[in-house]
Order: sequence, then structure tokens, then C-alpha cells
Amino acid sequence: MEFPLVSIIVPMYNTAGCIARCVKSICAQTYKSIEILLLNDGSTDDTLAVCRALAASDHRIALVDKTNTGAADTRNQGIALAHGKYIQFVDSDDWLAPDFTEKLVSAAEAHTADLVIAPFWMVYPENYVEHIRPWEKALQHVLQRNPPRTRAYGYLPAGVYTGQEYAKHLIQKPNTFYYGSPCNKLYRRDLLRKHSLHFRKELFAEDQLFNTEYLRFVHTAVSIPDIGYYYLQNGQSVSHSRVTTADILSLRRRVMLLYRDIYTELGIYPETRAAILRSPFGENEFTLPPLDTPQTHCCKL
Repeated sequence: MEFPLVSIIVPMYNTAGCIARCVKSICAQTYKSIEILLLNDGSTDDTLAVCRALAASDHRIALVDKTNTGAADTRNQGIALAHGKYIQFVDSDDWLAPDFTEKLVSAAEAHTADLVIAPFWMVYPENYVEHIRPWEKALQHVLQRNPPRTRAYGYLPAGVYTGQEYAKHLIQKPNTFYYGSPCNKLYRRDLLRKHSLHFRKELFAEDQLFNTEYLRFVHTAVSIPDIGYYYLQNGQSVSHSRVTTADILSLRRRVMLLYRDIYTELGIYPETRAAILRSPFGENEFTLPPLDTPQTHCCKL
């Protein structure tokens, strides 16, 4: 295979204690044709100093220091600066297995894919404190929450899918990190640019909105079985500490209406209508079981 350039976008804000682990895992990728865009979003700690030292050690790193505008706008600036055929996103407190980018690109090139998705590890730090919202406590007799423990998650059997097939699977578990996060996926830069796709500035769940919009342009999606992304749970994140039940229900209603419009465009709304109407109340990895044995879709990789 040829080795197209992959732009790996890392927004950073006050992650001096973990950014080196993240960036070193990217630099160590077995796939070498990468540019690493580190965007410092106005950090007030030593994040910038740490990244300057990292940039001096690897010519593939481009460091951008900017005023604080939030993760969504910072990712958008990364997309605007990217040169690669493909775009990959990594959060600054997470890290990658050495062959993760290679696995994503190999699948994309082999099947001319518009999207590649992979299972991920959800990692809990030793000092993690879980913040359970009141409505989650009320539902505990119905939905059994997983105890905080590192485990793997993935919901789409490995294989090659049409855009419509992928969308049908997604709507069965629409509120999962697996489908909603941009970090366990590979995107085509030309599609993002052509259709002016960007992350909206939201209190939370801008990732889910971005991935939902991208559904419009996915003709071929590939699910790989390789688990190569390590997502670190942060009990102090916005989604855990500042988001109310009203915020969640309001956002999920907006996403439901977006699903209705997009699935209508894809010609699959009648058969997915019930799942779309249920989508605001869908579960996520905190109540769904972890990955067991990877399955395989009919079209083998």
C-alpha cells in the first residue's frame, strides 16, 4: 500500500501531567507518515513548555499556541491546518497502542472507506471518583451500572458496511462513546472540507453532533476488531460535573431530530423510526456490558 499522510489533531488545555504520554504514543506509531498538530488552547499550566520540548524532538510535530476558545473550536482550527488525506483525533489525556494508526489507515485504503471505527479501552485512574446524577440513581433498579474498571467496548462487528448499514447499527446504541467519540475513528479530510463539517460549540456532546452530521457523507464504513485507543475517564470533566439532566434531555432531543432528517435523506427512516424515537433514552458504556469476543460482519477484512 502507499502511505498517505495522516493528520493527528490533539487539542490541549492544562494537561501538563499527561500530555507527554499522549504525544509519545503518537510519535511511536508504526505508521510513520503522520503530522502531529498540537493545539494549546490557552493552558495556564506547563502544557506549552512540555510540548515545546516534545516538538523539538520530532520534526512531524507542529505546535500551535492559541487563546482559549474551547475544545470544539480548537479541533476546527486543527482541521483547517491539516494537510493529510485522513484525519485522526486524540484527546490530550489519552494514548494509543503503537499500531493503531496503521490499522486504521490499512482498513481505509483497502476498502476506500469514508470512515473507520475501532473498539476502545475505557481506563479508570486509581483515584477516580464517580459522580452519579440523581436521575441515574433513580434508574439503578432498572439499569445496572458498571463498576469503574478498565475494560474494552465495541458494538459493531468487524467488517465492511454501506453508509446505510452503518447508520442502522449506530441508532441501536446512539449515546455510546463508541459511536459518539471522534477519537476511535479515522475520517477523510476532503469530506470534512468539502461539506464544511465542524464541531459546534456546545456545553457537551459536540462530538456526537459532529459524527451524526458526518453520517450524511459515509458511503463505506469499516469496523476493525483491533483495540488501540485508551480513553482515560475524568470525573471532573464537563460532562460529569456541569451537565444537568435538563441539558442532557435538551441535547438528545436535538440529536433525535437530526437523526430523523439524516435518516430520511439516507432512505432508511421508516425502518429506523422506532429506534430514533427511543434514542434520547439510550444507554452508554456506564450501563452497557463491555466487549466480549469480537464478532465479524459478513464482509471480512
